[in-house]
Amino acid sequence: MAGKQQEEMDFGAEAERMQKRTVEGGLLITFEGGEGVGKSTQAERLFHKLQSFGIDTIHCQEPGSSDLGNNVRRWIKRSNSSSPLAETLLFEAARAQLMFETVRPALDRGKVVVLDRYIDSTLAYQGYARGGDLKTIKQLNDIATAGFNPHLTVLLDLDPKLSLARVSNEPDLFSAQDGKAATRVDDEGQRRFEEQPLKFHQNIRKGYLELSKTDPRWCVIKADQAGHRIADAILKRVRRLLIERDIPESLFKR
Repeated sequence: MAGKQQEEMDFGAEAERMQKRTVEGGLLITFEGGEGVGKSTQAERLFHKLQSFGIDTIHCQEPGSSDLGNNVRRWIKRSNSSSPLAETLLFEAARAQLMFETVRPALDRGKVVVLDRYIDSTLAYQGYARGGDLKTIKQLNDIATAGFNPHLTVLLDLDPKLSLARVSNEPDLFSAQDGKAATRVDDEGQRRFEEQPLKFHQNIRKGYLELSKTDPRWCVIKADQAGHRIADAILKRVRRLLIERDIPESLFKR
């Protein structure tokens, strides 16, 4: 006790300022979107911004942020022949582990969790794009997360022709001639998960937009604008959530 009193005498208001703020019940903010929309960049920007305000925040990604998740991530990148169900089960296993060892403990301690991909990725990719049964995927999502939904989901929306061109550094990644379906012009050796045809990525986008209509937790932002404008729009929405949860508004004016 004496040590704490001495610290307060030595630092006063500075000690109070440096103490990290928590949110009762925690806050789960997820980022979603197709390949190349910039969601990982924006998730990291939000994480650092909240930290700079003194809000206790962690940043994770799916699949990843655990030994199991990292192994699933490596396997998915190497394999091109897994079934939609097999992919779904792998993602759900990684998700369950991440929830168990990191996300739920952090939320229980009142932290803000910024999560790059979550349950909606599985619905969009393995469901809408790969033809998996949406009802089954939703059930598996509920099992892996114990039914825990995000407080806010940021969807960065962009035409796949533009977002995939960003990833591949090709200004016109898809070409179509004589009425044929658009085909990719980049080298196969440059591709990763985004090697799928354009229709696959259009279905992902369609899935996300359909999901976003069903729940007010979604915040849809056009990703064809400057990065700082996207970051400002995200922070505005997050700030509102935090103020509703008794984080003082003055904290954001530092």
